[in-house]
Amino acid sequence: MKNIFLLLICFFCLLSCEKRPDTVFYNVNVVDVENGKIVPGMTVSVKDGIILKIKKADTRIKEGEQDLTGLYMMPGLIDSHAHLGDCGRMGWLNNTVKSYIKEGVTTIRDAGGDMRPLKIYKAQLDSGTMVGPDVYFSSFWAGPKYFYMRPRFETKGYPTENAPWSQSVSDTASVEELEKMVIEAKEYGCTGLKLYDYLSAEMLQKIIPLCHKHGLKAWGHAENRLADALEVVKAGVETVSHIYLIVGLRNCYSSEYRKKCFTPEEITRRDSIYKEMIARGTILDATITVSKEMNFLYRVVNEAYRAGVKIDAGTDVIDGKTIFQQELNLLVDSCGMSIPDVLRAATVVGAEVVGKEGKLGVIREGAEADLLVLKSNPLESLNALQDRKALYINGIEVK
Repeated sequence: MKNIFLLLICFFCLLSCEKRPDTVFYNVNVVDVENGKIVPGMTVSVKDGIILKIKKADTRIKEGEQDLTGLYMMPGLIDSHAHLGDCGRMGWLNNTVKSYIKEGVTTIRDAGGDMRPLKIYKAQLDSGTMVGPDVYFSSFWAGPKYFYMRPRFETKGYPTENAPWSQSVSDTASVEELEKMVIEAKEYGCTGLKLYDYLSAEMLQKIIPLCHKHGLKAWGHAENRLADALEVVKAGVETVSHIYLIVGLRNCYSSEYRKKCFTPEEITRRDSIYKEMIARGTILDATITVSKEMNFLYRVVNEAYRAGVKIDAGTDVIDGKTIFQQELNLLVDSCGMSIPDVLRAATVVGAEVVGKEGKLGVIREGAEADLLVLKSNPLESLNALQDRKALYINGIEVK
């Protein structure tokens, strides 16, 4: 507990906060990431952290308006896969948040770990006493066999091994027991469940309807040791993580398999997964940077992309230094995605992952005012993301 409070002090020192201002941005080029185009010469009004009005700029600037003539405004970026709450790494959380700010990331989905420090951090964000990237966190679920293989570091100090943010799911758990666990996660503040390893297709089919019933997102690995990728998708997992698990857990590290990865049989097998994902609207959380040593996976991402699968931008970062720009660059340069589609992955699709369509990841009236102001057009080059004029989170400039 002492470490948690020390962490909070670090956060207070990290970013400057002030009373949320009302701001009018004059004559800015709005980056419409939804449609991949620039809407030139717009005035964007922000009130109480929300985009209030977007209209064509008047001929002359009014007193009090910020002149953004010649600049570009796009939504803040969303990392759809991080592990800020990994226990034992609390000292890295401070540096990770700083790094995210530098990269223009304003929203993070945490995919499992010790959620206690993140819950405190999020409470400070929600109260308006500090400014930083918002975090949507998960309850991490796996079968008992997974937890037998490793210590329960994420619940250390909690009265029981299981906690609302980390559950060992018995093979014999009843629907009533599962629902109680889902409700605990919801009440703790989790946005979704991270359905990890040793969970059969039958178990997933029991859990996921309970997520829907109680308003939680169903996230998970694209494959686990008891359910292959097609079974995971058919069970209803909404966002499936790691492109190497589309290839298959046993296959991805096999040099023999790599020789046959692109045979007609394997391409057909993966295509059946993509078709099911498209039919269900399942999102692929590719996390390509952490798999870059297996560079044959770039081609697999390109397969999914050309098939029409929705792809987000997630890094799987755990070590205190973010790699978000690197993830975006790899999706363009190595996986063959277009720049507009990668920006959409890092904004619009990321918002869908956390259930905030139309409220995050867009420049739209009624959306949260998480704003990147850039000196050049990001639809032409991702380098524009590294040359920004300003960053706003909930309408407050973060320096």
